[in-house]
Amino acid sequence: AAAFERRVLRRAAEHHYLRVRLELPDGGARPNAAQFKQLVVTALRELHGEVGASLPVDVLTYEEKTLSAILRVISSGLVKLWSALTLLGFYQNRRCAFRVLQTSPFLLALSGNSRELVL
Repeated sequence: AAAFERRVLRRAAEHHYLRVRLELPDGGARPNAAQFKQLVVTALRELHGEVGASLPVDVLTYEEKTLSAILRVISSGLVKLWSALTLLGFYQNRRCAFRVLQTSPFLLALSGNSRELVL
């Protein structure tokens, strides 16, 4: 008879990764990588103050053409970052919205999307 063995991850991952996209409904200037990072920090500062702005967030990749990026944050700051991005509504006095497309404690998991898999 096959035995069932339950495995539990004892130590949580140190970082979490988010694939995000910035949506700007009207045309206009698109942020470069530095401006994108500043926008993320601004979102954290607006919602969580200076303590939130000090949260270490890294922009690992950024595509200016699609306005999408992969962000890395320490796991304890995932909820703060996600909520700050979700509630941000303006970029340079224009409406905008961040969409969190994927999140994972493993960077490799963001390399593909099973929903877009073509066989």
